[in-house]
Amino acid sequence: MEEGRIIEVNNLRVSFDEREVLKGVSFSVNQGEITVILGGSGSGKSTILKHLLGLFPVKSDIVSVFGSDLAEVDEDDLRFYKKLGVFYQNGALLNSLSVGENVALPLEQHTNLPAEIIEDMVRTKLNLVNLEDAFYLYPSQLSGGMLKRAALARAIIMDPPLLFCDEPGAGLDPVSLAGLDDLILKLRQQLGMTVLMVTHEVSSILRIADKILFVDNGIIAFDGSLEEARKSEMKALKDFFTVGTGGKR
Repeated sequence: MEEGRIIEVNNLRVSFDEREVLKGVSFSVNQGEITVILGGSGSGKSTILKHLLGLFPVKSDIVSVFGSDLAEVDEDDLRFYKKLGVFYQNGALLNSLSVGENVALPLEQHTNLPAEIIEDMVRTKLNLVNLEDAFYLYPSQLSGGMLKRAALARAIIMDPPLLFCDEPGAGLDPVSLAGLDDLILKLRQQLGMTVLMVTHEVSSILRIADKILFVDNGIIAFDGSLEEARKSEMKALKDFFTVGTGGKR
């Protein structure tokens, strides 16, 4: 893997029930970048993400993350997986636990830190996402935007250098969505995180993306900067930005 590359994918092919979903996907993600995976419904975006997270098996020499061949990484290898933060679309918070308890879960499950240290770390992360007063609240007491921020705090509690985001802005109003984008930019700036995101939210893409990967018909049809993507004459990509910006490119 070349220096500065966090992820490298080489000819990833995936089939489900004899239907080829990914037809030889190849791309790389560089350290410190915010890379967005775009594509229509069923194009294979989430399938790519799931393979990078090790949720589906991959063959040797296909996917490399932090220089490790994913096919050779044990599913219980905490030293590897603690480098990965995952921010799910639905937040995946447990309703029976307070916000503080939800955010603390990874630390309680995977470290031997004293309770007071864990609480300090949780409060630090909640402060980072502007939820310093939500420690004792429960998910049912939070707005949609607050739920997303609580889920983000849990995703970064182990200080992962790589953050995966699966449709993080889904269901948010424009103001809350912009606030979430600002938080992701702040994390990149303050913590040096690399971000790989799947999203349909064009407003978010325009605010935060460095690089665009456009998936179409099971392949990476476009791989370039945000500026290059906006200038592209590829019809599918052009339509995506034109519709998403109300006709403005």
